[in-house]
Amino acid sequence: MKHSDEHWRWRLHMVEQIAGQMDFDRFGVMGIYVLGSTKNATAGPGSDIDLMIHVQDDPGKMEILRAWIEGWSLCLAEMNFLKTGYKTQGGIIDLHLITDQDIKDRTSFAVRINAVDDPARPVRLRNG
Repeated sequence: MKHSDEHWRWRLHMVEQIAGQMDFDRFGVMGIYVLGSTKNATAGPGSDIDLMIHVQDDPGKMEILRAWIEGWSLCLAEMNFLKTGYKTQGGIIDLHLITDQDIKDRTSFAVRINAVDDPARPVRLRNG
């Protein structure tokens, strides 16, 4: 593996791990997408992981999901520090939660789903 590929590949692998372990019912998740430098294979040692999650509009489930992702984010930031020496304050995941209403209104990051230019990459969908 070329060194320049290492950072985005590791980030994408970790997103796939998060998606694989995600309990969609518990968190009200409909789909998980990756954006930005991880999706575009340009992430470097200091890059964050842009993660977009399509969720049910349930504030209680969203709060639990945010806490679960924060645990991953802090852990991955420490792993990244051990691998690269690059210190990230507050975690490495930049989380974007979107709802059906966001998708309907094409607001927020929801416009990236099925976009013609730089679309979000689905990692795992409800029936996937």
